[in-house]
Amino acid sequence: MRRYECVVVLDPEVPDDDVRLFSDRFSTVINTGGGEIIKIEDWGLKRLAYLVRKKERGRYILFDFVGVPALIAEMERQLKIAEEVMKFLSVKLDDEVDLEAFKAASQEAMPPAEVPQEPAPTETAEAPAAVEAAEEPSEEEAAAEPQPEAAETAPVEELSASPEAPGTTPAETETETKKEGEQA
Repeated sequence: MRRYECVVVLDPEVPDDDVRLFSDRFSTVINTGGGEIIKIEDWGLKRLAYLVRKKERGRYILFDFVGVPALIAEMERQLKIAEEVMKFLSVKLDDEVDLEAFKAASQEAMPPAEVPQEPAPTETAEAPAAVEAAEEPSEEEAAAEPQPEAAETAPVEELSASPEAPGTTPAETETETKKEGEQA
């Protein structure tokens, strides 16, 4: 089986319910054709690069699936018939896909569906107070900490006190001092 990706641009005036029906209809086309859906994504309304059927925007839907070449031919035939489809593009991503290995890999990537445990109410009440305390030091701590301004001015003074002339490199300065030493 091969892996395909099909991006469909729908008319922007199609209601959300009809978009869901469209996705369901083409997922059944894929399943009845012997394919397996990997994912279906609704990318929403996007501006088109040029006018299509006198429309500036389109609703993008992505179908990522595995199937045989006959399935892609049937899907494209159905897309040509559908009135809400403005444009579509089908691309073959991979020639040979091991469907069982792909399913196993996708299940490993997805975390197990566990019910999230809610923290106790006392923990949530203490957490914001701890965050606020961490953000703002007390007045005594602020006075005890060294001021960052003093640390920033020290390197500036060191740079201005260096014997190098502006635009010279340290190597040039060393060679000048050696020449002065030889002359003396």
